[in-house]
Amino acid sequence: MSAYRIVCTEQVPESGHPSQERIVAVGVSVDGVRASSRLSVEDVVRQMEQGDIFFTVGNKSGKVALVEKYWCHVCRGWHIRSHADAVTDNNLDSLRYCEWRMSA
Repeated sequence: MSAYRIVCTEQVPESGHPSQERIVAVGVSVDGVRASSRLSVEDVVRQMEQGDIFFTVGNKSGKVALVEKYWCHVCRGWHIRSHADAVTDNNLDSLRYCEWRMSA
């Protein structure tokens, strides 16, 4: 079992989804600053089912939020969200967008 800190998200507009955008991938970090690898939502869900833990940390609050999978009935698929708490800066939707640079 491993723990992974999510530092950024990749989102796309989604018609019929409860929110304006849907997370399709996340960036996980070794140093807590830069994303060292990209995981699709499907990869995250699969790793969660194998016992891995995913979490976020608020930039200002320093509070940790665990990430959980949930079944979206409207979308008919598994998605991820941060565990509800009274802190907003540790929410998946509050994280920066991932910027992936492709090497030539």
